[in-house]
Amino acid sequence: MYIIKSLLLRATQALVIGMLLTIVVVLSAQIIARYIFELPLVWSEELVLVLLVWITFLGSALVLEKKGHINIDFALRLFPERLQRAIELCTAALMVVFCGILVFGGWIMVTSTLDSNMPGLKISVAWLYGGTLLGGALMFLTAIEQFIQHVRPASTQATLSEA
Repeated sequence: MYIIKSLLLRATQALVIGMLLTIVVVLSAQIIARYIFELPLVWSEELVLVLLVWITFLGSALVLEKKGHINIDFALRLFPERLQRAIELCTAALMVVFCGILVFGGWIMVTSTLDSNMPGLKISVAWLYGGTLLGGALMFLTAIEQFIQHVRPASTQATLSEA
């Protein structure tokens, strides 16, 4: 299972990096085409918009996996350890719920925009919302994994990490 997760994370990282490089190239080409050749690329802004949405949600999934999202833990440390664990468990549960709602909303947007096309790219608007769906699904899986880690006793986690 760890191998699949590792491969999925690396593929997501590579995809995000590729998308970021594509944005740089497309925006550079747009600037050159518009100001030097006076022939703007009509599709470039739409492509950059789609890629930014995908980078945002895939990147959020990567950050969630690394537990790198901003949190305010100074107040949490004021409570007794047992209450801290309960709050962390509630936070993890809320994250699962939020990610589930995000996936559901992404699914609704993708299915409802399948027949609409972007005028510049001439592709379905569903591609724009697909980033929300896929990134949300990755975040949902990560949130479930982190919730399970909070539920398991510490001794079970140590035994599983050694295996």
